[in-house]
Amino acid sequence: MTPQRSTRRSLLRRAGFLGSALAVGSAAPAVAHDEGRGHHRPKGRRPSPVGSWSVTVTIEGVPEVEHAHYSFGSDGQLILQTHRHTHTGIGTWEPTGDGFVYVTRGLRSDADGGLLSELRIRHTARFRPDGGFVSTGTGQALDAGGNVLMEVQSTAVGTRFGVDG
Repeated sequence: MTPQRSTRRSLLRRAGFLGSALAVGSAAPAVAHDEGRGHHRPKGRRPSPVGSWSVTVTIEGVPEVEHAHYSFGSDGQLILQTHRHTHTGIGTWEPTGDGFVYVTRGLRSDADGGLLSELRIRHTARFRPDGGFVSTGTGQALDAGGNVLMEVQSTAVGTRFGVDG
């Protein structure tokens, strides 16, 4: 493994949720059943990401799949966390014609609390026929001075969950 590839992998592992939030998706028709809440939504009403999601992420060039949880609020807020780290990302989302777009940011510090990097991610997602979403996108890690340390591509698959499942 080259030193550059090793550094990239190390940054990805330490960055935590960087890959978990990446999403710009493939088209899918709107769903008529809200799987996570166990009820049907009115016909003609657009699907919404509002609620809780279990997400798996595949990061280009990284063999391990990352697992995450996303929470989309009705006020346009987003919170997410991954299984590898205790990092939490915050962001915002808004609907698009056939899905939604969201951005997240997160901070990573050193052992003394100094800022190491900021993670910035932008995603556009589309709903699947089963009520989930599939997405791909780009994320960046920036150093404390705002310089890009790395950029990655990934694919995310989200499945809604609720009280009954």
